[in-house]
Amino acid sequence: MGLLYDNPDLAALTLTRLAAEESEGPGGLDGRMHDYLAGLEHRNGPAYLELVAIALARVHFKALDDLARATGVDSAALLDAAEMEALEML
Repeated sequence: MGLLYDNPDLAALTLTRLAAEESEGPGGLDGRMHDYLAGLEHRNGPAYLELVAIALARVHFKALDDLARATGVDSAALLDAAEMEALEML
């Protein structure tokens, strides 16, 4: 990924795309994600990864909020359910 993707919002979407590819089957895409993040950190510094994390959280919430609107379920309830599912997997 070139410098064009050194934008937190685009970097977050790139990580999401890598996660989507990973979900399609077994593979070593974790390594690709780590390499991508390492490259971003190398070019932009460690504080840049904080911006990527913020962008990811915003994208995640927007998707959750869109789902809430489409289904008529409260977004807070969907967030609670996702959190409970993540806790159960620990």
